[in-house]
Amino acid sequence: MTITDHTPTADTAPPAHPAYAPAPSIPRLLTELVQEEFFTRYATVRGDTEAFHPDYITDRKRTALLLRAVIADLVALADAADTHHAAQAAAAANALRRVDWLMPLPAEAARTWLRGQYEQHTEDDDPHPPNCPGGCQGSGWVIEPVIWQNDGIPVHAEPVTCLRGADDDPHAADCTGCHGTGKQYDAERSEYTLCSAYTPDPAYEPTPARHPDGPWSSAAGGYSDEPPF
Repeated sequence: MTITDHTPTADTAPPAHPAYAPAPSIPRLLTELVQEEFFTRYATVRGDTEAFHPDYITDRKRTALLLRAVIADLVALADAADTHHAAQAAAAANALRRVDWLMPLPAEAARTWLRGQYEQHTEDDDPHPPNCPGGCQGSGWVIEPVIWQNDGIPVHAEPVTCLRGADDDPHAADCTGCHGTGKQYDAERSEYTLCSAYTPDPAYEPTPARHPDGPWSSAAGGYSDEPPF
């Protein structure tokens, strides 16, 4: 009876620290690369640059450089003895660093940095499309009011994260800052601002429903303590 030794040797054992875990598929990377370049080329050919936010175009170009560099790195990893492909992968990684306004690194350090950038890329959310229903044109940001006057007129707007057209979840009625409106009153400035965080009030008790013709209804000539918007 012959006993076969299945102990992995230096040639068959997997690397202790793989460069990519898991290793991406080159055909898939090529497909993603084409997708990243589509909108930038489309805008150039059609001249429809107004429909594309500059941040979106810049991000698409950077991602295309990232994918090209990762493909070159995977080709170099397939044959560790091929110094030519290794040099090309390092050059592609440093090209990406130049886009980020970073100094070039030695070959191995640049490729290690590249792998970290790709890992971060796979963890990030998908970019918003140029026709994003939230109106950000692919930038991921929109300008929205954050401070209102007592009469509900907005007086100050800032860039906020685009929600792709979906309304943000309102705070519950037991929030001590806004009581469910999502906005809180600044007494010093006599203005309403966005409620920063949902803070539940343990002593909160729901207000009993009042008769529609009760003293608090507008139909009865009363008044309301609700915000003016």
